[in-house]
Parts: sequence; C-alpha cells; structure tokens
Amino acid sequence: MSDFTNTREYEEQFDPRLYLETYFHLGSGSLADDFLRFVLDNFNKTFKSGAVKGSTLIDIGTAPSIYQLLSACESFDDIIVTWHTNRELKELQKWLNSEADAFDWSSIVKHVCEIEGNRMAQKEKEEKLKGKIKQVLMCDVSKSNPLSPHEVPKADCLLTTVCLEAACKNYESYGTALKNLSNLLKPKGHLLMAGDLGANYYEVGSNKVFSLPVNEKFLKKVISESGYEIIQLVSFGKPENADFETSDYEGFYFVHAQKV
Repeated sequence: MSDFTNTREYEEQFDPRLYLETYFHLGSGSLADDFLRFVLDNFNKTFKSGAVKGSTLIDIGTAPSIYQLLSACESFDDIIVTWHTNRELKELQKWLNSEADAFDWSSIVKHVCEIEGNRMAQKEKEEKLKGKIKQVLMCDVSKSNPLSPHEVPKADCLLTTVCLEAACKNYESYGTALKNLSNLLKPKGHLLMAGDLGANYYEVGSNKVFSLPVNEKFLKKVISESGYEIIQLVSFGKPENADFETSDYEGFYFVHAQKV
C-alpha cells in the first residue's frame, strides 16, 4: 500500500459538492459547525494580530473550500490556491468564476465578516478574496516540490486545513509531507494548520473517507521534527452532548508554527 492516498481512489470516494453541502452551511447543525467557528476564530485572531503577513501565501489542498482564506486575504498580496483532483478544481472554479451553480458560501462569509468587525459586506469580502488569488495549481504533498512542475516564489506563509490527514496513509508519510511543504516556505516563514483530532473517517454521502487519526502529542513531535518551531497549538474537544455519526473525531486542532 502506498504511503499516500491514491488520487483515483480518493476521487471516487470524495464528492466535493456533496462534501460542501453536508458540512459547510454554518448553522445547519452538522459537526462542522463547531469546527468552523473554532478554526475561523483562530485564523481571524492570528491574522488580526499582525504576526502573520507578507507578500505570498500558499494554501495547500484548497479545493473545493475557501473558508480558510477569508481572513488571510486581509494580510497577503498574492494567494496561490491548490487542488489535487479535477472534481475539486471544477467546484473551486465555479466559485472563482461566479457561476450561477457555484456553492453558496454566504453563511460562512457572514460569520467571518462579523468576527472581523463587519469591515465590509459579504459580497465585497468574496470579491476581495477572488482578487487576491493569483494562481490555481495542482498540488501533490508526496513530492519534494509539491507544486511541480511549477516553480513559485518562496511563501511567507503556508496554510493547510483538513488536508494532510486525508493525503497521508501513515504517520511517517505525514512527516514526509511536512518536510516537502517546507521547501515552499521562506526561512522563518509561517505554517498554519487546522484539522480533526482522532478521526479515522468522515462520511460524504454513503462513502467513508479515510482520515489519519492524529493527536496533540503526535502533532508536537512531527512538526518539531520536520523543521518547524511551534508557536501555538490549541485544541477543542468534542462536546459531551455531541451526537454525530458522520465521523469518529475526538476534537479539533489549530497550529501556528514557524520554519526554523
């Protein structure tokens, strides 16, 4: 078995539009409600602090989601977004092109505008993010240059959410992926990560999509061993009254690290 998830297998199991409709209508009562509020609040605090800013941000495993970039677009001039399967790319391009059947991100954009202090209208926020996205590239974290064959400027910040747990089949390959990603980052550049704790799977329709179960102890170890210094690691445990059967997750994490 490969150390990394097979692209064809993943594309067969993962329907990006169904994934978005299932988990990304904030307030619908899905398990992602807690995750979205947790991660969006941490991104907002991190970027608002001014500690993470610069010219170029690369988002690893963007497609089909844009929620993780809504606060980032206030702190960077150029954003490079990435995709791994054609189905994901198609869904992202619908939003970028403002197509009529693009996914409706309004509930999440509204929430971000509120926690940022209502600096702009929802539509204006989306258009600002679209204007900051300069390139849409294919990404493969198993490669030493994950954006190969493209060569891009070293980034001031890498951002990745719910990506490596899907891409990496074991803990060794998770470390390999982090080291590969560091090749895209400037010295002292920032790494922002968020995802699930303890999840072996999440459901998209009738399919159980693989997830590598990680915990805080592992994250601290693998991030440090992969050439980063952890600045902040925060977690949110699964509420005791949570009754979700679409994943066996135990909580969520947010990491801010810096390349040594």
